[in-house]
Amino acid sequence: MSPRYRVFVNRRVGRVLVSGKPEDESLIDEGWRVIHENNDWKAAFEFARNYADKHDYILEWYLEEEREVLKDALIN
Repeated sequence: MSPRYRVFVNRRVGRVLVSGKPEDESLIDEGWRVIHENNDWKAAFEFARNYADKHDYILEWYLEEEREVLKDALIN
């Protein structure tokens, strides 16, 4: 089963994070909000990128998640 990717935003510090890691849900206790969820990493990333561009926020993601998506695309 593939992970559910979440887009978190922290408006106070101007950051957006794309994450499929369940442990990142603890960020909610630190002032982050989930603004989007998707089973597809690319769709979650595109949403996050557009949001970050629109608000001039810093976009963050896990390279290992991106690498897995790219590796799967090359195999298929």
